[in-house]
This record gives sequence, C-alpha cells and structure tokens, in this order.
Amino acid sequence: MDLRARTLLSGFALATSWTWCIGMFAPFVLYGMFGWPGILAFAIPNILGCALFGFFRSRERSITETRDHAMAMSVFSAATVGYQIFFAGSKMGPIIEEESRFGSGSAKAIAAGSVFAAAVLLALVPRRALWLIAGLGFLASLTTFAFIPWGELNALQSTGYWTHAQLWLVLPTIVFGFALSPNLDLTFHRARQESPNPAFPANFIVFGLAFASMLALTTCYLASPQGLTIPAVRAHIVLQLVLTCALHLSELRTASIAPTARALLGVGSGLVGVTAVILADHQDTYLRFLGLYGLLFPAYAVLALRTVGRPTPVGLLALALSVAIATPIISKSFLDGPSLTAPLAVVLPIAAVLLVSRKPGAPSAADTPKNPGF
Repeated sequence: MDLRARTLLSGFALATSWTWCIGMFAPFVLYGMFGWPGILAFAIPNILGCALFGFFRSRERSITETRDHAMAMSVFSAATVGYQIFFAGSKMGPIIEEESRFGSGSAKAIAAGSVFAAAVLLALVPRRALWLIAGLGFLASLTTFAFIPWGELNALQSTGYWTHAQLWLVLPTIVFGFALSPNLDLTFHRARQESPNPAFPANFIVFGLAFASMLALTTCYLASPQGLTIPAVRAHIVLQLVLTCALHLSELRTASIAPTARALLGVGSGLVGVTAVILADHQDTYLRFLGLYGLLFPAYAVLALRTVGRPTPVGLLALALSVAIATPIISKSFLDGPSLTAPLAVVLPIAAVLLVSRKPGAPSAADTPKNPGF
C-alpha cells in the first residue's frame, strides 16, 4: 500500500476512533441549550484541537507520554468504552423493547452487552487489520448521507432555552475539554507514532476533514424530523460505537500498565456502561459522563503537559482538590444553566497545575546553584 493510501486510511480510522456518542449526539443537547451557535462552539475546538494533536508533538514525545501517563490514558480508554456502552443501551434498548417481549431494563442490557461483546471480539483482531476495518467503517458511515431525507430538513434555530451570553460562560469549558482531551487518547498517540510520514503527519489533516464530515452528518439528522429513527442513522451509530470501543479495548490490551489492571479496566468498562444504563438512563447521566472530558481528563492533560516525567503525588493531590471543587460548578453549569461562576471550572485546575508544577526543562530550586557570596 503506497504512502497516500496509508495516510488516508490512517486518517479515516482515527475519525472512526473519535466518532463517539459525543459527536453523534452532543450536538442535539447543545442545540437545545443554545441553538446552532452551540453546535459551532462544540465543533470548531473539537476539530481543530484533535487535528492539531499530531503537529504539536513528535513521534518520540508521543512515545514518552504514553509511557509516563500510561495509567491515566488507560483510564481514559476504559471510561470512553463505558460511555459508548451506556449510550448504546440508552438509544438502542428501546428498539429491542419494541420488537420483542423483553422489558425495558433487559432490552437496554441486551443492546449494551451486544455492542460490548462485538467490540471485545474485534479488539482481538490484529491491530493493523483492526485499523483497516475502522478506516473502511468511516467510509461505510459516509453512505448514511444518501439516506438523509433532504427535502424534509428543518431550518436550525439560532436560540435555545439558554441565552448566548450563557454560552460564552461555558465556552472555556468546551474549548478546554476538546482541545486537551485528545492528549490522553491512546488511539491518537497510536496514529501519531505510526504515521506514514512521521515528519509531516498528514493523516491528522485527513482526520480533521473526515471527522468534520461526521459532525456534518450529525447536524443533518439533527435537522431531520425523523432524527435518530432513520434506519441508516441507527446503523451508523451502532457501527461507530462498536469500532470506537474495539479500538480502545485494543489499545488497553497493550497499554504499559500491569496485566491485572488492563483486565480490570477492560471488563469494568463494560460493566459500568451496562449498569449505568439500567440504573440511570437519562440525560443527566449522559452529561455526567461528558463532564469527564470537560473537566477531569483535560485537567490531567494540563498537568501532564506541564510536568517533567510522571506527575508527583503533590501535583496529583492539587489536581484532585481543584477538580473536586470545580465538579459542582461544571455540573450546575450544564444541568441547571451556566452562571458567572462557570469559567472557574477551567480556571481552578489550571491554577492548581501552575502552582505545583514546573515546565519541562525549567530548573528546580534544588538545581539552581547558590551564590557563594551570600
């Protein structure tokens, strides 16, 4: 396979890896909150933050990061799998319930468990073959455009039930989350480390364009009166959920952590997703999962980028305290409506990191020579 073909397939596979239940559904939530400006506020930092990932680090730096932050990245992958499994049960469970005699809880568990089982089987496929399947999966999802009822699309409204001023209050959180969360994504690091052209990772440009097309697809079925009930859209969602989970489970299999931890995270991701959809299948749960990528993971990413090597216990403690304080702020912002305190959800973890860490290459107090004249 020549360089151009490998670059395209790598970019397409990465687009599949990043086409989550966030990109396929969060625009619905943000549109209700803020109208179409909410969709733009979500899409622009998401596309740019992810596409620029490959150009802001070398292959060698990516290898170092995946070594120093292996546990955090593994937790990120496990949380991502759990999130997709929850969403699969939430959106596909009712379809099984309608077509069968199963009760609501059983139908959701079957939908979630089926997606997890399919992902586990795919994760056992050799990685090179799995990435090829993921690249082809993106092309399959593109065909969904042909099944959108173009003549029936509604015009998108510019307002939602919250104001544009409130959108500006949560915009820092949206940018913070989607600009930094890719730093903990093992599939992004895989794409950078195995880029067909390490000196110029053009596969990330392909990814940016490909992922933008997936967000455009979401916007199209959002504007359709049939929405998520379009059969082709349902097929697209299931395909992307399975492949996203498979790619992350595949990375978990070889993450630089203890084998027991890998197994616990892999199995636990499925259990968390199934349990969450049975016990708490509502939009608040979806938003709380989403909060991991708006606060916890980007906050850790700041710490990882700021420190030399692995984070110190002091750095982790300061980060944990700042996240604990910021959590009710971000929760209130997206569940009850943004207030003037909303930007603190970004300010607090960044301030904590700056206070307890030093930049790579900066001398510590112990490294600074003392002046013998004093």
